[in-house]
Amino acid sequence: MEEKKSGFVTIIGKPNVGKSTLINKIIDRKVSIATHRKNTTRNQIRGIYNRENVQIVFIDTPGFLSEYKTKLNLEMQKRIKESLIGVDIILFLIPFWEKFDDDYLRKITLLNLGTEKNFPKKYCIITKIDLIKGDEGNELKELVQAIFQLNYFDKIIPISGLKNLNIDLLIEEIKSDLTDNIFHYSEKDFKGGSDQFYIQEIIREKILLYLNEEIPHNIFVQLKNISIKNKLISIEADIIVNRESLKRIVIGKEGIKIKQIGENARKEIEKYFENKKVFLNLIVKVKKDWENKDSIIKGI
Repeated sequence: MEEKKSGFVTIIGKPNVGKSTLINKIIDRKVSIATHRKNTTRNQIRGIYNRENVQIVFIDTPGFLSEYKTKLNLEMQKRIKESLIGVDIILFLIPFWEKFDDDYLRKITLLNLGTEKNFPKKYCIITKIDLIKGDEGNELKELVQAIFQLNYFDKIIPISGLKNLNIDLLIEEIKSDLTDNIFHYSEKDFKGGSDQFYIQEIIREKILLYLNEEIPHNIFVQLKNISIKNKLISIEADIIVNRESLKRIVIGKEGIKIKQIGENARKEIEKYFENKKVFLNLIVKVKKDWENKDSIIKGI
């Protein structure tokens, strides 16, 4: 019988470089919400890859920020640092068109975090190569050369999470660097989080998708109650914004926006619970300056 292999892999990078898309593609399930909006991810999201004596726990993280405007921003960056400690491999994502400027170099220094006995392997993952057109292939070559000259990363792998390019190659490379043989989750698990957490994330994703650029990221979802009776799941959740004007935007004219958000969130939650019937009640509330209040931030 083939020897068991297991390990932890953290995915990091600037906002909107394809971290959530990659983890969803690898797990082949939606474990991390992915939108075109920057900083969609706020927490460490764990997706679990289980295949033929191999278990890899992937950790999705918030995007690096160049400036911290709120305590929420600071907390998100703290969670990135925490996600690097004690893992086996770090995937540093960068889109093919980016340049290795001073800001990137500052971010890379964070990769030195680790335990005294085990500094993680470091992969540079060049993303979104499906978007390369014509002479843009030269940009990819220049980026690979610049990364190679750093002599910092153990491996450089170009991929497309959206088009599934080189994803199998990436997984095989990760497997080759795993040294542990202890499974930390059930072989049937695909996520490392509570149902309550994923319900909140689904609702927040629909808010970001259906309000597009109308609303910034200073919004969060708080699950108030969930009850299961027979085949009916009843959920009550608050959508928290920091001012009245945003509350009006979330609700929309004659309640049309909150209705869209609720209907689409409910449908996805029903899929999550394997097509059980879901009743979802959403209430929009205002808590001024919530993104600077420690008591709220710690609970997100």
